[in-house]
This record gives sequence, C-alpha cells and structure tokens, in this order.
Amino acid sequence: MKKIVTILLFLIMVTSVSGQEYRLVWADYDFINGDDVTRSVAWNPVTDHLLVPTRFAYPRIVIMDPETGIVIGEMDSTGLGERGTAEEGIELIDVTADGKIYLCNLGWKESDWNFTVWEFENEDSRAKVVFDQLVNSQDPTGGYYDWYGASLDVIGTGTDKYLYTSGYQNNKMLVLKMDARGNFVIDRFIELPSINSARHGISAVTPEGPFWINGAGDSYPAPRLIDGEGNIIAEVPDSIISHGGTSTILHWGVGDYQFVTCANGFLNNTLRSARYFEDDLGTITFSYFGDDSDSLMLVYQGTSPVMNLNCSADIVYDSTRHWLYTVMGNNSLAAVDMDGFLKVRTPRDTGLLAIQIDGKMKEYCEYDHVGTSQNHDLYLTWGSNAVYFGITDHTLQDATLKNQLFLAFDLEPDGDGGSSVPPSDAGGVSALPFKADVVVHLEPWDNFDYTTGWVYTWNGSEWVVGSSIDGFDIGYGAMAWVGGETDTTLTEVAVAFNSAGLGEDFTKIRMMTYSAEAGSDGAILCAFPDVNPTETGAAFTAYYEADSLGSYMLPNNPDYLRVVNSAVSVNPAGKTMPGQFTLSQNYPNPFNPKTEIILTLGEKVHVDVSVFDLRGQLVKTLTHGILNQGKHTIQFEDKNLSSGVYLYRLNIDGKNVDTKKMVYIK
Repeated sequence: MKKIVTILLFLIMVTSVSGQEYRLVWADYDFINGDDVTRSVAWNPVTDHLLVPTRFAYPRIVIMDPETGIVIGEMDSTGLGERGTAEEGIELIDVTADGKIYLCNLGWKESDWNFTVWEFENEDSRAKVVFDQLVNSQDPTGGYYDWYGASLDVIGTGTDKYLYTSGYQNNKMLVLKMDARGNFVIDRFIELPSINSARHGISAVTPEGPFWINGAGDSYPAPRLIDGEGNIIAEVPDSIISHGGTSTILHWGVGDYQFVTCANGFLNNTLRSARYFEDDLGTITFSYFGDDSDSLMLVYQGTSPVMNLNCSADIVYDSTRHWLYTVMGNNSLAAVDMDGFLKVRTPRDTGLLAIQIDGKMKEYCEYDHVGTSQNHDLYLTWGSNAVYFGITDHTLQDATLKNQLFLAFDLEPDGDGGSSVPPSDAGGVSALPFKADVVVHLEPWDNFDYTTGWVYTWNGSEWVVGSSIDGFDIGYGAMAWVGGETDTTLTEVAVAFNSAGLGEDFTKIRMMTYSAEAGSDGAILCAFPDVNPTETGAAFTAYYEADSLGSYMLPNNPDYLRVVNSAVSVNPAGKTMPGQFTLSQNYPNPFNPKTEIILTLGEKVHVDVSVFDLRGQLVKTLTHGILNQGKHTIQFEDKNLSSGVYLYRLNIDGKNVDTKKMVYIK
C-alpha cells in the first residue's frame, strides 16, 4: 500500500523557445575584412575547440572557445607560408573524428600553384605536408580550370581517409586518399554535373560518398546529392533552399532526422536548412526544416551585408551543443543554436524530476522517442545526476493496482557480476537480456502522484532491496511521477547516479525497461527496446547500450546509444568468415514474390538460413541441416508477405555468422 506522505509541490518552470528560428549565441568579426581572408571554421571534437584559419595580418590558426567565441590561443603556424596569399597561404580547414587537423591552400594549374595539404597531429603539433602537387586533371575537353581548395571535406580514419575538393570554374572534384605512409595521393577525379557545382561546398555522407555539393558561378546550381560517378541522386527544391548563389553545404543528423544546411554569401548572407528523407529504395524527398521563413541573416558589420563575390562561407555542426558555427564571407564568424527547430536537450533541475515529455510543453521532442511497444511510447534522456525514462499511456496509473514497472541496468557489461534472472516478483518475465546489477521496481497508483517502489541490487548471490522509494526524494535512488495535471497518461522516472541508485563509478551501461501485471504469470504490457517479446514468460533478448552517459549526448543518436539484439543482429553488409562462408545479397532486391540467395561454404557444416521480420519474429526457415562444401542457391517465395524490410540470417553450427536485409514490395 502506498504511504500517505506530505510533499511540497514545486512549481516546475518550463523553459520555452521560439519555434522555427535560428538563435544567435555569439558573433565575432575581429578576423573579417573586405579582403575576405577568413573563410573557414572547424570544431575539434577531441579538444572541444573552434579552429579558425585566417590570413588576417599573417597566416595562422586561431583557437577559440566555442561557448563564448573568445580567442584562447593560436596553433603553431610554422611552415604555413609567409606572404599570406591564396596560393602560398592557408585557405580551408577540417578536423576528422580522431582529432587530426587538415589545412589546404588554393591550387591552380594555370598559374602553377601547387595544391598543398598540411596535417596537424593535434593542436600542439607543427604542420606536416601530406600533399603538395600541381594538380592536372588532363581533361580532354579543355576550357575548365584545375582550381582546388575552394571547397574541402576530409572524412574517414587511417588509410580509409579521403579528402575531397573542387573550386572556381572547375568541372571536377579531386579525390585524395591516404596511403600507408600517411600521405595523400590522387585517387581519382569525379566528373561534376556542371562547372562550379562543387565550387563552394562538399559534404561527404560516407568516406566514399555519396556527396552533397553546392556552388555558384556560371550555372547557379541547386544544392545536390551526387554519387561517386558524379550522377545526380537528388536536388533540393528551389522553394526550400533557393539556388541563386548559395555557398557551402553541410549535411548533418540528429537521430533519425537528416538535414542539409546552406549559406548564401553571394546575395544575402543567410542560413537556410532543409530536412530530407531516404526510403528503403534510396528515393530522397525534402521538406522544410521549420517553415518557409527559416533563415537568418548573419550580418554584423553595419546594417547591410558586405557582398562577397567569392561566396566564401563555411558551416560546421557541434553535436554536443546542437549548435552550428558559421563563417559568412566578409560579414561574421558566429555560433547559432538549433533548438528553435529541433529541441534535443531537456532542462533539468538538480535532484528533481522535472520533465514533461508528451511534447505539449515543448520540453521534449520526437527526437527523444526511442521506441513503441503495445501502443506505449518510450522517451529517454539523461543529465549529470540521473537517467530519465518516460512511458506513455496508463502505464502506472492503474485503478486495479496490478501494473508494475521495471527498469533493469547492467553496470558492468564486460564483467561476470549480476543476474539475468529478475527479482522474483518481476511479473511475467523469465529472463533479462544481460546480467543486471540493479533493478528498479515501481508500484502503480490510481491517480497522478509520486509513487513508491524498491531498488533491487545483486549482492553476488541474490537480489536484495537496497532502498525503498517513497515520495519526492531522488535520494532514495529513484523517483517516479504518475501522470500529471496536464496529461495523466504518462509515467516519468528518474534513476539517480548515487549510492542508492546506479552509483557513480560506471561508464559503459546496458539498460532496458518493461511493464507487467503483478505475479509470475502476469501479462507483459510493454517492453523496451521494442524488439523484445511481450508474451507471458518472455525471455528478453534486446537492450540499450551506451559507452557513457555524458552531458549533451543524444539518446536517439546511434553514436551514443545503440540497440543490441542477441537474437537477431544485423551485421555490416558483406561481413563473412573469410575463406569459409559467404552469404550473398539476395537477388532481385527488392523482390515480389520470389528471390534467391547464394551461400558459399568452405567446408561441410550444419546450416540454418531463416527469414525474420524487423521485430525478430520468424517468418520462414529456408534450410536446416548439413550442407556440403561449395555453392548453394536458396529460393525464397512468399506471396502472403506484407511490403517491408525483412532480415535473413545464416547460422553455422548454431552460431550466427551473418545477417542481411531484403525488401519485399507488392
């Protein structure tokens, strides 16, 4: 029975933002002048610094604090040129995920300017030249400039690192690839759709493409997505991002949201963004990111823009702050907050559960949504003091007082501690997907209020109640709010990083949550991750895993939180056991109603090939038994399938070797 407690009701202040607008955080124009000598900016994820190359006064790389825009130092500029001119000085900068810093000049064959690329191991090192060559594309058509360094993108790691660049009056994109000695070499040239079409911006989606490109000049092309051969895949509609001289381009993503942001330094010095979608067949469509007025003029020297005939601009995304940093030609260096379009951070009051996640108060957004199970939605986030869960529908508001809510945590994923057997009263569940160290058990209530419960901990041999949850106090290790005055179909939970909750020493963490009726045979109401089964007596197979729960990490970003499903795991395409087994991509794909899969075996083994839906439910077993060495063709046909994505899995001697996707279309 829930204790009757006297609690002090706190007025939870909800921070609101104006929707559909960029918010200027800070602006700086100390390095901006009419000679257009500052054209680029990079954010270093390793040091959390902004790096700004400039020829203002002398060639240098300025180090800035991203929070304030204050200059905090300079990198060593030894060897970066003396004159500070375009051909001998510095131009654009990029930083790869491993913290390597790359800088280039302008290279132009017609004036005998070598294209030069410098590499910095880190912000304290000196520059090392990793490419220095007079680039000649040997274009047989003639009439175009071999001009490089006006656009730049460096992506990848190690010998899978690529550099892409183009420039003025150029119909080519130069591709450099890093060799085993750590130098860039010419890999190939990509024929562009038109001259100047990548003059001002290249943003590679993956190390080998496709590429978002942007330019101006003769053809005023639209921002476009091209493949590795230069063929146009998609083009942003003029009504969303106008053509007419847009400069620079950046593709970036937040969870399942994908965006393209451009600047227009040629006409009006504004930012403009579009959201894009790619379906299973690779078809891309666009929509407004915000509405049809989502632009921001970045002009800070006077009241009118300084027209920039070079269209020089640059944009970089900071995923920890959800900010864009921009250099806008002769006008500004600035930081812009994107929360007005897509809010990814939820304000927290220290030690208090202060969340409303239904979206009505705009404090959470769809981005925080991580799954749907049995018509219940799970929202997830974390701060410096707790991890927060929110489950919609009448999860714990229950007149029968039977519904229970459980949150399970594995705080030592690489250790042997914990138990996969839940506490005895964890209704309807036979096994957890990991060896849990902590299980939070919450009771239902018949009205909105703070509810009670228990924090179970594994002592090495059995589950014990580490603490009892009672009322409005995060010090118990966890607290939960059932419903609220504005929405009673909601349960909100905070589990604390303290000794009564999860502790403070964990880094990598696994977690899952589920709701079930009381009793060992109780019905499971919902389970997350939502690929878990929901029948009575279920043994769960999937969990969320994070390497840490740091500030500003975004729960729906697979870089920070991933779903691991031990029953059905999708491996990278082409992954095989070398020299032993090869599972081909089905053909045709998409298919209707028949497709075939080729399996090559290096030896005689026991083979299972089965088809599953995306929830992990078995659709059909295609083969089961001993197969000899060699090539085997496996047919799959099912006229009763619903259109969608399916998985086919290869097991060798009872072990999962490979899993691939296929698409069925009626």
